[in-house]
Amino acid sequence: MDRNTSYKISLLGEFTDRAVEDEFLAESLGDKRRMTAYLALVFGAIFGLFVLHSYLTEGDTPLFLQITPIRLIFVLASIAVFLAARYITRHKHLVLAITLYQTLMAVIYLLTLKQFDSLDYFSILGFMVITLAMYLLPNRIVYSQIVSIAFSIGFLAFPIWKLEGLQSYQYYRIIAYQIILLAYCNLYYCWSETTKRKAFIANKELLDLSWKDPLTGLYNRKKFDDALEHWMSFSKRYGNSLSLILLDIDNFKSVNDTHGHIVGDNLLKGVAAAIGSSIREADVFARWGGDEFAILLPNTDLQQAQKLAERLKERISSSSFGPFQGMTCSFGVAEYEESDSKQSLLKRADDLLLQAKSSGKGRVLVR
Repeated sequence: MDRNTSYKISLLGEFTDRAVEDEFLAESLGDKRRMTAYLALVFGAIFGLFVLHSYLTEGDTPLFLQITPIRLIFVLASIAVFLAARYITRHKHLVLAITLYQTLMAVIYLLTLKQFDSLDYFSILGFMVITLAMYLLPNRIVYSQIVSIAFSIGFLAFPIWKLEGLQSYQYYRIIAYQIILLAYCNLYYCWSETTKRKAFIANKELLDLSWKDPLTGLYNRKKFDDALEHWMSFSKRYGNSLSLILLDIDNFKSVNDTHGHIVGDNLLKGVAAAIGSSIREADVFARWGGDEFAILLPNTDLQQAQKLAERLKERISSSSFGPFQGMTCSFGVAEYEESDSKQSLLKRADDLLLQAKSSGKGRVLVR
């Protein structure tokens, strides 16, 4: 997919490409979990203060007995969200938890207002504050919109008519204020999410530059070293097979000497593209240095790696790279053993590559 297309951001502040959006959400999950947990704690504490205030001012009234259980439900739900949010491991589960919490926030407020015989303008202030609180939670904008609009309709359809002395023009003014508030919350949220994703793109591109070889676009040696260390640790822990292929282009120096470095660079890019289209997405393919390449093959034993190396050798020799046909590469193939260090595995593959070159070139040697 084209890079500009995959990084396109919609008007709702989300990547249009689902895979890129999922990657962003996975990276930001930790921050969103913490934000959800602490906001729930703050919201629960505020409702707890309302319970305390009601106890001090209305402790002996039937109204206190009616309202307190409703408010305590929200306080307990807030504590539950605070405790659970930090352990959620998937973004869609966090979205579900936040949406349910937003819905509960709206329902609890409407049920609380239902218990009063009459309301004052503080009820409208509370209505708008809760709307704002919904947008502070890091939910998907679509779900926040649904809950906030349903909450607005519910409030404007019933509890508001308990407001003493409410005139028609005042009612329409409240609707206008709520529409302005919703518009502001949505615009700010979308702008904020768009800004976060632009920062994510910039960081990702900088990271790509630090990981990639500028000529071929493959991973560089540093990235390959990190991947090798990771997969060796994984194989040691779980017993999965892991193989390594080192290869280089035979007689590459003579290409540079005879045709110049620009032609040599094009040959490197052509060989890299031919190999890249012939391996799995899970394989780690890097330019090791000069005309030498490295391929790390997770969950692949020595026999499978040898077969792949043979296929790559045939693919390269049967391909045309500009003025060059019948190019050959030499291969050294080694399988990870439990006693291996990173250096010993690389040395074994490199020794095999050197033997392949010294014994006639265009060969695959394994051990």
